[in-house]
Amino acid sequence: MSHIRLQTGTAARTPFAAVLLSAAAVIIPIAAAAGLELDRAAVASGQLWRLVTCHWTHYSFDHFLWSWLPFVLLGVLCERDSRPRFLAAVGAAVFIIPVAVHFFTPGIEIYRGLSGLDSALFSLLCATVIREKAVEKKWAWVVVTSAALAGFAAKMLFEATTSRGFFLDTAASGMIPVPAAHLCGFLVGLVSGIWPKRKDAEACDTRPAEAHRAEVAPA
Repeated sequence: MSHIRLQTGTAARTPFAAVLLSAAAVIIPIAAAAGLELDRAAVASGQLWRLVTCHWTHYSFDHFLWSWLPFVLLGVLCERDSRPRFLAAVGAAVFIIPVAVHFFTPGIEIYRGLSGLDSALFSLLCATVIREKAVEKKWAWVVVTSAALAGFAAKMLFEATTSRGFFLDTAASGMIPVPAAHLCGFLVGLVSGIWPKRKDAEACDTRPAEAHRAEVAPA
């Protein structure tokens, strides 16, 4: 007797992880952020969980909205294209960004927000588009997407030189942008996007949504 298992591309393409991570930012209220934010003194005293939870905390509703909406959109797009790359980029950025902020920006005592992860997902999506369209020789896509990457680099330079947010009025809210977080996320996303594709790890992403594969094991 044989055992048959069906696998569907639809399940593989449903962005479960992006939805769950986005929901975490909604669930954590701003009032509770003080216990989860990246606080330099608290981390030094051993509260290491803050290095991870800080991404899902925010200072205000505007701060939350400007960080959360890009995360949802970019996260869904990236995960639907490749869940392994999405998880690799987010997983690496979650740890690398706060460590960089903690050790390389001594003037920052408190850090909150998804913007560093947004940066990682943006560059991941752009790198993926450039890699795939270059193979297909669709050079218009390559040029436009490369320009988007250059524009994002210009945004980071603006924030680094002016200490002002590009989209959000950080001065009015008493916040300052953290270019180191955005740069780290940006680089993590790029590396994740250009990393050689593993056919066995991403095979489920290359099948049509309606395709089924039957794996038959001898009795």
